[in-house]
Amino acid sequence: MRVGIIGAGWAGAAAAWQLHKKGHQAIVFEAAPQAGGRARLHQSKALGLTVDNGQHILLGAYRSTLNLMQELGLDMQRSFYRFDLDIYSADQDFRFKTAPLPAPFHLLGPLFTTKGVPFVDRFALIRLQRYLQKHQWQTTQGLSVQQLLHLTRQPTVLIEKLWHPLCIAALNTPLESACAQLFANVLRDSLGGSRADTQMLIPLRNMSDLWVRSALRYAQMHYGEVVRHIQKRHHGYSIHGHALDAVIVATNSPSCHKLLQNLDSENQNKAFVDSLSKFDFNPIATLYLKPDRPWANPHPMLMLEENLNGLAAGQWVFNHAAMAGSELGHTIAVTISYSNRLQGANKTDVTKAIIEQIQAQCQEPLPTIIASELITEKRATFVASPNLHRPTLQTPWPKLVLAGDWVQNPYPAVLEGAVRSGIAAANALV
Repeated sequence: MRVGIIGAGWAGAAAAWQLHKKGHQAIVFEAAPQAGGRARLHQSKALGLTVDNGQHILLGAYRSTLNLMQELGLDMQRSFYRFDLDIYSADQDFRFKTAPLPAPFHLLGPLFTTKGVPFVDRFALIRLQRYLQKHQWQTTQGLSVQQLLHLTRQPTVLIEKLWHPLCIAALNTPLESACAQLFANVLRDSLGGSRADTQMLIPLRNMSDLWVRSALRYAQMHYGEVVRHIQKRHHGYSIHGHALDAVIVATNSPSCHKLLQNLDSENQNKAFVDSLSKFDFNPIATLYLKPDRPWANPHPMLMLEENLNGLAAGQWVFNHAAMAGSELGHTIAVTISYSNRLQGANKTDVTKAIIEQIQAQCQEPLPTIIASELITEKRATFVASPNLHRPTLQTPWPKLVLAGDWVQNPYPAVLEGAVRSGIAAANALV
């Protein structure tokens, strides 16, 4: 079977690999000159480095992604810096760390060693987990994360220091407008799982070299080809003159909406096509800093206290000098999820404010910064609201399916969701 895949992001790459495993041919059309989607390479002249378009981090619970990487022969030990969940504030006033013990004893770490939270308030962690377990990790339809936290009587200190940062990092959506069910799914598969599930993995190489290029090596690749029309044929489809038995649309939702609008020229499936235009998006920004020498900070990742109204918006700072084997050398990366307030701001002003933020909060003095680059993905993720309708992979057209992190799956707009979706789309066809 010849399957056309539109989009060479993580969903498209996962679909292409799955099709190859099943003995089918993938013909991939990618509008950009390279694969990777929103986890693509970025050639930074300012830094003199090739970096990802953002500082990515994976959870040990992302089993589909990690299994796929292992199928491709990836050396996991050399490719990731792996560590037990450790949320440590840069000012060292707060720490939430799991214990290096098998489940469920790894969760004794937060209960007995959490810093910056009164001992009596730490039992709220157990209260939330027990509530979710009692309800089989299912929340009430339409419930927000903020409502879930109030329902389980989470103290203010935990909301501010733990749940708010985790919700922004996982869903890229604020507590008051984030879907409790998606948040519960993330907690179920991380804190509710094994010790390995709660561990965090920081890539030591760029994401494209990690696995995307390997997954696409058996596919027929067409880079720089923008697909605007899918032609229906008597027994299948045609894209740019290529006869195809089936098609996987693995683009973002706005591009998918335009494609299927053109395909549905007689408006026979208008309701379905219109449903693809209902997504809103939030941006994510990443600031890369090049110091004149390695930063003495021994922690690979620290949490920053952000100014919710100003430009000092850094949330997590990553010190690659503290990660042995990182291809980024002693680069420092700062992530800003839900970076809406930075839109339109001068990049120089943002960089200056975040450097000052790090200097004010971190114990180890920041070296002199000799170069920087601020990268913003304007439509990084969909807004993970409680009543968001996400389409299934099936469409009204036979042998034409959807893939992407926005397609129905248990996760918010994270890379694991994209991989799962790509694999599911390929399996649905074969």
